[in-house]
Amino acid sequence: MNPFAMKAPIPFTHLVLAAALCGASLAARAADVDRAAATAAVQHYLADHGDFCLGEMDWPVDISAIDERARGRAVLQMPVLESLGLVHSGMATAMRVEGPDLDDDHPQSKPVAVRRYELTPAGEAAMHERDIVVGGPDGDRVVRRRDLCVARITLDAVVGWKTVPTAGAPEFIATYTFVATPAPWGTAPEFRQVFPMAARVLDGSHAMQLKQRFRQVDGAWVPSGLAD
Repeated sequence: MNPFAMKAPIPFTHLVLAAALCGASLAARAADVDRAAATAAVQHYLADHGDFCLGEMDWPVDISAIDERARGRAVLQMPVLESLGLVHSGMATAMRVEGPDLDDDHPQSKPVAVRRYELTPAGEAAMHERDIVVGGPDGDRVVRRRDLCVARITLDAVVGWKTVPTAGAPEFIATYTFVATPAPWGTAPEFRQVFPMAARVLDGSHAMQLKQRFRQVDGAWVPSGLAD
């Protein structure tokens, strides 16, 4: 039998009926997303992804005299983390390319005196693994990285949800408020001063709204990236 042989056209009335049935099916699947389903999905998501971290994944942190003069983020933050007992520092030597050497056609690294900040046992205890999206030549991929985390985020309430039109598996976006439970050092005024974005999130309990997208996989709602 020729698989490319012309077949009899499908009557228009059948197409209309099929479209109606398909629409009814999508509506039925969309109707499965109610407050209880959205709440359960967000709770499950935060159980696995509820650590609020600072993006401090690379240790030790070295600060040279040139870094000090530039007054970058680490220059302000590391001494505060040290005062809170999360890191300790000492003088060290690092191989770096900096200063006028950066303008060379073939810059060579050389020994540079630095103040090196390393995690204390208290800092190590605050390091948690989390999913990080890493860009690469073959596209984005998710890897597990350790990060310094200041709070645990749990669900306060789901305040809204909407289905997302898709030709594939059903998807929806949940909007929710949260409760942030900070580590004791996360409430320190000096920490809040040098980590203002973290302070904003910690102050957002019960008020700030977050969004998360979910997709149905094997009958369960799983996270599907950040909401648009």
